[in-house]
Amino acid sequence: MVELRDLIEVYYRARKNKRRSSDTLKFEVDFEANLVNLQRKINSRELTADSNYAFVVFSPKPREIFATSMETRVVHHYLDWRLRPIYEKVLSPISFNNRKGMGQHAAVETFRQYVREESENYTKDAWIIHLDFKGYFPNADVEVAFKQQKTLIERFYNGPDKEDLIYMMDVVLHADPARHCNVFVPRENWNAIAPEKSLFNKPTGVGGAIGFLVWQNAMVLYINKITRWLNEELGFKMVVFVDDIFVVTRRKDEFLKLMPEIRRRLAEINVRFNERKFYCQHYSKGAMVLGAMCKFERCYLNKNTCKKGIASIKKMSQTRINERNVNGVLASINCYTGMAKKKNNYKQLMEYKELGLKLFGKFMAWNEKKQCFNLIPKYSFKNVLKRQYKLTI
Repeated sequence: MVELRDLIEVYYRARKNKRRSSDTLKFEVDFEANLVNLQRKINSRELTADSNYAFVVFSPKPREIFATSMETRVVHHYLDWRLRPIYEKVLSPISFNNRKGMGQHAAVETFRQYVREESENYTKDAWIIHLDFKGYFPNADVEVAFKQQKTLIERFYNGPDKEDLIYMMDVVLHADPARHCNVFVPRENWNAIAPEKSLFNKPTGVGGAIGFLVWQNAMVLYINKITRWLNEELGFKMVVFVDDIFVVTRRKDEFLKLMPEIRRRLAEINVRFNERKFYCQHYSKGAMVLGAMCKFERCYLNKNTCKKGIASIKKMSQTRINERNVNGVLASINCYTGMAKKKNNYKQLMEYKELGLKLFGKFMAWNEKKQCFNLIPKYSFKNVLKRQYKLTI
């Protein structure tokens, strides 16, 4: 049985960074009663997950995104809260997406470390093999994903809400959001997406929803058995991030001979490679890894990210900046300066600095030591509150 106190704890997690959305606000007005109602639905097996909505994002490339109501979002976070320790135990250490303390930057740095190790500090031959899956989320088999999650719960979870977890996982994975959603954006937006990449063109039982936490977790586990086989049993050094796999090896021929067996194992879970994105090349040519160009000891942001940073900073200057929204502007600019600083994009970092000072110099100053922007003390959150409430302390 699911306890109310657990739902309350998870609710605070679920609403983080979502408190401005209309659905979250509506739920929060009477969240105690809403959580009691959710508890009743779960324990009486009356839970549904048919309140969803869909939209299209165009950056960095057009992609279909699904979101769900706050009630179902709490369920997603409850599953993640209970199963996260198990995920961390069973997932391969080379899987970097959707895991705390890992992520994109860690994946790039691990890749660079593998290149140094396999090439013995750039003195021996080594090859980089890139594998990409075709329509990874849109072509996911719902039954395969649910079976994997159910097996995980039955084998490793021993809490009193074990059967409830299986029930909730069943409901949210079989939600079929394309058939149970509202669309609040123009339908023409979907013209930017290839038809085979939209869940609206998939039959029931096919496709994972990008944007659902439960599916983000499910798709990390989806190919885990295969990546563990390649990494732990066969000893290949790999980096896995969603549907991108980067292999760094001196045993190029051995890996290429395994390709038919890898395809066979992937076919069992209805996954196939994208032949157009496959390459195998010497490490000296460098490689584009998750938006970063890595070559020897240098690592650069790709040109599209750099251009996007300039465009975003200019776009922010077109809105009226004041002491109430300047913190958001600061966070956005420092996002790009941080990426440029972590990579070897010194020239780009200086461009962000000059443009930021030119457009927002009234509100922020450049911190030379940390290589980022800081708010001028007058506009710090503390001083803004003092002025707003006429405090003297």
